[in-house]
Order: sequence, then structure tokens, then C-alpha cells
Amino acid sequence: MARRGAWLFAIAGGVVAAGLGLRVLWGHRASRGAAGDPHRWPGQLSVLRPVATRFSAEAGAIRVAIDPGHGAPGNRGNTSSYCVEEQDAMLALGEAVAGRLQATGHVKVRLLRDAGHVVTYADRVEEARAWGADAFVSLHSDVRGKLQRWSPAPGRDCPLSLDAPGFAILYSDEGDAALASRRALLGRALARRMIEAGFLPYDGAEYAGIYAPDADERGVFADRHAPEQRIFVLRRAAMPSILVETHNAVDSREAARWAEPATVDAFASAVAAALYDAIGVQRGT
Repeated sequence: MARRGAWLFAIAGGVVAAGLGLRVLWGHRASRGAAGDPHRWPGQLSVLRPVATRFSAEAGAIRVAIDPGHGAPGNRGNTSSYCVEEQDAMLALGEAVAGRLQATGHVKVRLLRDAGHVVTYADRVEEARAWGADAFVSLHSDVRGKLQRWSPAPGRDCPLSLDAPGFAILYSDEGDAALASRRALLGRALARRMIEAGFLPYDGAEYAGIYAPDADERGVFADRHAPEQRIFVLRRAAMPSILVETHNAVDSREAARWAEPATVDAFASAVAAALYDAIGVQRGT
């Protein structure tokens, strides 16, 4: 039942300029469902939709630190199926998502990296803490599957694999038990909302030994690297932190879809809903 003072929110349409910027960055124009084209999602898998949530006035604004992955010293990230570096793709995505979240009027955003600046992960975690973030969301893309090469445009030679699509949400269950529980809560909330929006959860087939599948939600995994190799932002942030592998960067179908404004709309709506599910609900009760 909706609480008094709550109102329905859904991102529908988004910020067109930001979406066009993503399209230019990826270096192509994604088309919908060309019949028989292995580089386009078939039928129902191509449909994404913004999800709705109810923000409560009693909950107040939720403060989220958005970390566009990579762009750290000596760490540019992967190269996608369209030869785009992860650090550039995630900065464009982070900027677009931040704009959509701010537009709700119920989420305040601190973007932890901007163009032209190399920022350590330790500095990002400290900035989020000093700002008073309620949550830390790190945006990334993954590389999975048996790699081939292809040329998406004249003069380009890029990696390609259509073997392992889908998103994955990573969290740490080590350290303080209460904080670990809040990390898992946020990760599960976002996975549920992304699935509701139509995103495909990764099945984890290539994660054996490095991530453990969550018992409660598809597409969610706990970090199981050797202790000295575990993901810094997941274990050191003072607030609940998650890492979102938004898609498989070397899957041309996913890379094409993540270049579309509608995809950013759907993802941003899922993030907003998950923030309220995991943080706002407790505040507004």
C-alpha cells in the first residue's frame, strides 16, 4: 500500500542530448531488431521499459555517489566490440544516468570522475564518504566469452563474443556484518529492478572461483577473489557499495543497445527504484 505523501515516479524519455552523446561515443547508430542480424537482439529481448517506484516525502533526498569505472592511474579498462575504451563509455553513461537521477528531484548525485581527470579509487571512496553519500554505485562493463575479431566499420578491428550476455551486480560480504547486509540489499534491489525493466541477468558461468552467486537474486554475486585481489570500492566504502557490470562489452548486441537513450532511461529508472527500495523505504517508515 502506498504511504501518504508518496508519489509515482518513472523515467520515460530521459535526456535526449545525453542519449545522443552516448550514441556518438559508441561510434554507430543502433537499430532495432534487423531480421537475421546476429548483432541485434531478436524480438522480445530488445524491449526495455522504465520501471516505477514511489518516493516518500518523509524519506528525503537519497545521496548516491556514481563512480564511472576506470579512468584510474594505469587503468583504462576493457575495449568493447566497437573499439571503445571502458573508461570513456562509463563516463558517458555515468553523466547520462546522473542527469536522469537528479531530474527526479528525490536523488542527489555526486559524480566521482569527470573528463580529463585520472582519479584513484581511494580518492573516490573518500570523496563519497566526505560528501555523505548514502550509497556508492560503480559502473563498469565486463568481458566474457571466447573472443573473436570483427570489423564493425572500415578500419576498425575489435574484439567480439556473443557467448555470455547480461548484467552482473557485485558486492562484498566481508567486514562489518551490518554493512555487508546493506550492500547485499542494495545489489539485490537493483538486480530485481533491472530484470523488471527487461535487462538480462548474467548466469555466472565464467565466474566460478572469483564470484559466488547470491542465493536470493539472479545476476548478483559476492566477491571471492583472493583477499589481496578483492575489489577496493566494494570492501572499503563506508556506505553500501555495489559494482554494476552493465553488460558484456564485447557482445555487439549489448554494446548497440547500451548506446540507445531508451536503455539509459530504463537503467536510470531501475537505479532510482533500487535506491528507494534499499534506502528510502527504511527512512520513510
